[in-house]
Amino acid sequence: MRGSVLFGCGLVVGAVAMQLAGAQGNAVRGVNHVGIVVKNYAEALVFYTKTMGFHEAYTIKNDDGSVRLTYLQVSRNTFVELIPAAPNQATGLTHFGIEVGDLASEVAALRQRGAKVDDPGPTPSKALFSRMQDRDGVQIEVMEFTPESLQRKAIDSWK
Repeated sequence: MRGSVLFGCGLVVGAVAMQLAGAQGNAVRGVNHVGIVVKNYAEALVFYTKTMGFHEAYTIKNDDGSVRLTYLQVSRNTFVELIPAAPNQATGLTHFGIEVGDLASEVAALRQRGAKVDDPGPTPSKALFSRMQDRDGVQIEVMEFTPESLQRKAIDSWK
């Protein structure tokens, strides 16, 4: 009898937890990445992969074959985005990204709370994103990882 009661309580707690998780599915899921502009891309890539041990998730190249950006996977859901510096471009941290379940809904909610947020659009990695700034000019990317996005594929294949 006691086992049946515990089993029933477990079912109820599980159902409530699933409902709460579903309700929060479109909200911010967490910080997903930080973007860093680097002076020497090759040296930075070696540092982050060999010294730090981060895994190269993917690289996107420009039409001329040069590197546009590389995502390095720190953990299942966290990345460092390496961006080669253009001439006269400052190096260092440039932005951070947050993942959301539904970008359109999150952009609408941010705007309702008074934030100035760019209209959503696609990224070269097939994710959806929007940009905004905080009060001090810190760049924030709000991103939704579609099933075909390179980020979602990296997250889903994490071992």
